[in-house]
Amino acid sequence: MGSKYFVRRGPLTSPSFEEDYWGTAVDPDGRVRHRLSERERYVEDLRQEISFLLDLTPGRILDVGCGPGFLLSAIGSEWQRHGVEVSRLAAERATEWGAIHLGTLRGAGFPAAFFDVVVIYHVIEHMEDPVGEIVEIGRVLKPGGTLLLGTPDFDSGCARRFKENYRLLHDPTHISLFTNESMHRFLRDHGFVIDRVEYPFFDTRHFTPENLMRLFDVSKISPPFYGNFMSFYCHKRREDEAEPERPAQ
Repeated sequence: MGSKYFVRRGPLTSPSFEEDYWGTAVDPDGRVRHRLSERERYVEDLRQEISFLLDLTPGRILDVGCGPGFLLSAIGSEWQRHGVEVSRLAAERATEWGAIHLGTLRGAGFPAAFFDVVVIYHVIEHMEDPVGEIVEIGRVLKPGGTLLLGTPDFDSGCARRFKENYRLLHDPTHISLFTNESMHRFLRDHGFVIDRVEYPFFDTRHFTPENLMRLFDVSKISPPFYGNFMSFYCHKRREDEAEPERPAQ
């Protein structure tokens, strides 16, 4: 199953985000993780994205799938901070950092053109209806407002080389699989202008000799590598703004 933008990996039901995601989890390399205790690591991993947000004029910001509020915690109180989160456990933690709606974005009922910035970072791949989500994001974001979206590239160099051993296929909650090319179309077709795309790796803790050497053994789980993650820096197209030219087919 799928759409013209993403491949749907079934079944549509995914493990509990309460126990299997925000509880004790095992990463693709077999390491036990306790994500609720990883605030410092999360903020460091998103150093580039958070720096971008902090350079914006403070306003009203929404973090879709905010988890325990780690990103909101790095945004100063001069911002009006909002989040939506489906996990009760994570949402309760996030209330320390902003006004949190427990549930879905569409269930929150925000007014139209309410937010200056929307962040949806490594969340859309977990969603059953990414099209409905991006339409709602477009509704609640002001014209010219900023969208920061991050997701894996399931057609990256590592994905092609390692195939079923691609590390980002080993999260069963990844059910809507985008590629670099399809995400460009997805955002453009839903009223967003892509200002730039980054592929964070070389300035992260994952850029190590050990991980580079792992590229040679495709019989094991792929390592973190350049191109695995994509960060799209966008704005909602204004009514008086011409639609960007589409690349030649």
